[in-house]
This record gives sequence, C-alpha cells and structure tokens, in this order.
Amino acid sequence: MTSWSDVQKHMRGKYKLQDDHPDMMSMVWSYDDGRSQKIIVRRFDAAGREMVEFKSAFARKGDVDAETMLTDNSKLPLATVALSGDVYLVVYNALLDNLVLDDFDFCLSRVAAVADTLEEKYVRQDQF
Repeated sequence: MTSWSDVQKHMRGKYKLQDDHPDMMSMVWSYDDGRSQKIIVRRFDAAGREMVEFKSAFARKGDVDAETMLTDNSKLPLATVALSGDVYLVVYNALLDNLVLDDFDFCLSRVAAVADTLEEKYVRQDQF
C-alpha cells in the first residue's frame, strides 16, 4: 500500500522539484526538443479515501474554444481537461493506496505529455 510519504520520498529522490509542500509537490518535465511542462501532484481526501491528483496547465480560457475542448476531451488517452478560473488543466486522480510507484511515474509522465501536446496544439508556444 502506497502512502503520501512514499510518494514524497520517491519524488524527492527521482525528480528535481520546483515546489515541496506538505500536501503538494511540483516539478517541470523537460523534453528533448526544449519544451517543458510543469506538473503538480497533490494529496487530498475524497469520500474518506486518500487520493493523489496530477495536474498540468496548458492554455488560458481565450486560447481554446470550449466546445472543441470538450470534443477533444473525450479522446484523451489518460486524464481529462478541466477549467480552473481562466486556466485549462489536464487532470488525473487516483486512489493513493492502490498506486504502485511505477504507475505513479507513468501517470506523471503521461499527464505532462498530454498537457504539452494540447498546449502545442492550442497555444502554439511553450507557456506552461
């Protein structure tokens, strides 16, 4: 069973962190082509279960047509799109105690990759 302290230890040992707080950590995923994508990982409770959330911003409200985004959302291979204030995010939530750290790394990399792909498609520059 994976705990939040396991996730923190794993992230601290494997990645260069941008933020390291008790319930939230962030890092910047860098790609060979020079692009990068900030991804936030946070712990929260839902219905009495401990969850981990992966999220990465990719556009501002005016950058994307909402109907187009909802259509694209149904085709995403992992995660979903959400609007938080005026920022679009790729978001994926998982039960923490069922998460294997190899799966954690997969989710981290995939959320960053999906966000970066959408950012490149809609914004056409590396903003997030």
